[in-house]
Amino acid sequence: MTPELVIASAEQRLTQLQNQAQATSDDKQLSAMAAQASALEAQADRLVATQRAALASLDRQLRPLVARRRLPMSERPRLSEMLARKKALTAALAPVQSLDRAANATSTFIAQRRREGFSARLLERSASPLAPAFWASLAEAAGLDISRLEAMAINAVEVAEAAPEPRGILSLALGVLVALTLLFPVRRALEAFGQHRLGSGSGRIKHTAYALWLAAVDTGAPGLAVAAIRLSAEWGGLLSEKMDSLAGAGVVAVFWGAAILALGRALFAGNDPVRRVIASPDASAARVGRLLWAVAVVTGAGFLLARLNYLAAASVAATIATNCIVSLAYAGIAALILLALRREPEETRARESEDEPSAVWSLVSLSLTLAIIATVGSVLAGYTALAALISGQIFWLSVLAAVSFILLRFIDDLCGLLFSPDGWASRMLQRLFTLRRSTIAQAGVLVSAALQLLLLIGVLTLALTPFGQSGDLLFSHASRLGQPVRIGSATISPSAVAAGLAALVVGMGLVHLLREWVNRRYLPATDWDAGLRNSVSTGVGYIGVAIAVLCALSAMGLGFAQIALVASALSVGIGFGLQQVVQNFVSGVILLIERPVKVGDWVNVDGVEGDIRRIRVRATEIQTFDRTTVIVPNSDLITKQVQNKTHGDPLGRIQLQIAIAKPADARRAADLIVRVAKTSPDILGDPQPAVYIDSLAAGGAVNLMCHVFVATPRDSYRVRSDLFFDLLEAFQGAGIAFVGAVGP
Repeated sequence: MTPELVIASAEQRLTQLQNQAQATSDDKQLSAMAAQASALEAQADRLVATQRAALASLDRQLRPLVARRRLPMSERPRLSEMLARKKALTAALAPVQSLDRAANATSTFIAQRRREGFSARLLERSASPLAPAFWASLAEAAGLDISRLEAMAINAVEVAEAAPEPRGILSLALGVLVALTLLFPVRRALEAFGQHRLGSGSGRIKHTAYALWLAAVDTGAPGLAVAAIRLSAEWGGLLSEKMDSLAGAGVVAVFWGAAILALGRALFAGNDPVRRVIASPDASAARVGRLLWAVAVVTGAGFLLARLNYLAAASVAATIATNCIVSLAYAGIAALILLALRREPEETRARESEDEPSAVWSLVSLSLTLAIIATVGSVLAGYTALAALISGQIFWLSVLAAVSFILLRFIDDLCGLLFSPDGWASRMLQRLFTLRRSTIAQAGVLVSAALQLLLLIGVLTLALTPFGQSGDLLFSHASRLGQPVRIGSATISPSAVAAGLAALVVGMGLVHLLREWVNRRYLPATDWDAGLRNSVSTGVGYIGVAIAVLCALSAMGLGFAQIALVASALSVGIGFGLQQVVQNFVSGVILLIERPVKVGDWVNVDGVEGDIRRIRVRATEIQTFDRTTVIVPNSDLITKQVQNKTHGDPLGRIQLQIAIAKPADARRAADLIVRVAKTSPDILGDPQPAVYIDSLAAGGAVNLMCHVFVATPRDSYRVRSDLFFDLLEAFQGAGIAFVGAVGP
């Protein structure tokens, strides 16, 4: 069979293999096709090697003839013959190279189909690394994988050797020079600039801005340096097609590794504890700093290995082995980081900042521990694709969490600076709209919250991105477990119930976070009293819980008609057994809206007197003056007579009853009482103190009634006592006797 027929037959077979691979997903059939494509690729490689060897031999023979300036007449026919042979060999090499490329593309496509099928089957079990079958399959495929890597390396060396001189060496040297310039002088200059402009001084905004600048510089400089080397090598013709793709993957890997180191340094692994965004002891920062290098290396190496498997059309066994190595490496490093960030002893914790996120850190630690256990368990059980997905999510979510934490804090600090009394936005709003400072502070809090919410939505979208098709398949597998179950005439859908419970849990969590934000950030920026703040906070909680319950019912598949049916059924129960509960709940809502009483008021409800400390859904807590707490149903505050002594911030009136013995001293006693009252700093001048004759007693006694006012009823008893002491001294000094007083 002629070479032309061999090439045509091989190309036809490769086309058939591609069509068959496109139409099937069975791994056994794809494995047989991969063997046939590999055989055709090896045949094409041999033909290419033979043709290139013949061309190289002919070039060696032509070189001395072409180098001669004057060729003898006897040698010219030979030269013409050799040139014709070279032209024929070059023309014959083109279809062979095309066949080689087609065979390589077919092998790569089939290998990709096998890897995609394996990655898509997240819940399909392969051989465990603890089983001999795993190592047997890896050893069986090692020969073919190594041969493909060797062919890839030989092709890269040949392309590099064939690069034009001296452009190849000069371009590579220029790229290395640019990379070194970016890594050292440029990077250090940018860091010094950021430290001078942003790192000096006090205030959280300076620390956060410097952390952002440092993260950007430490990420961009190494990545751009490697990109410069790659571009220079590509411009010099030193890279083959596959090596160029691998070099691009190397640039991405360096960017990821540099980002990890930069974020870790900015957050809690820097040498200066003052500039750390997250306060952490020096010992923990040093341990985390060392582990971040391991994370960067594993991330870069895992990305390069995955790309190398794709370019070399590696076997499924090699892909499984790569998943196992990278997944276990991620799990191990994550476990070491958890140990490095464990809580310090009590004396160390006492010195830490107030910003230590105890509850959040506990949740993150629990989630990360479960992810580590799931990763290791999946690898040992043979679910390597699932392990790769979980470990990849550990890395991806950690990077997103670090970036979002810095950006959220930067937004909060920046809005706090702009809307502060001396901030640019605050001054502009005061000039344009003459707003109060409290209103401007509220606007700053709301702008900060809106920007942070937009950022969180974007982060949530990015957090779901790496799942891709694998995540869809994982969710589809999980949805199969939630098929509806019929119990008699009723149908229960576990997936709908799970979705409803998840929506309820997430909704209640969001309501809690929203209420905490309102209490911690928004309400302190207002000039409202404690009662109004409590009403707003409680109202936000009520509305949030109602929305969360409605969303949960909707996630369960209950529409408005079903919800109305459930509500009508509940109304019967409410009419019989829950009437008082609902009555108290509605009364609580009325209390929050109308605010006849509020937190901090001094009330008297059916003989129970004290201060309102909290208004709950069902009842109100009143703290009496003997420091006991009385729980009063909300309906009592609506239906019964309530005395509110501090409603609307009223003044406190003090009544003084004084009986003097001599009618002649009445006018002088009244003037003295007014004069003593005006000297007291606690007694108001408006309304002015007033003294009246209340009655005339037998024996000539005169009963005087004095009315004075204080700022709040809570001061009445104390001021009344102080005023009596002052009046006793004043009357004794003026010689005015009380009724029944015994003279000296």
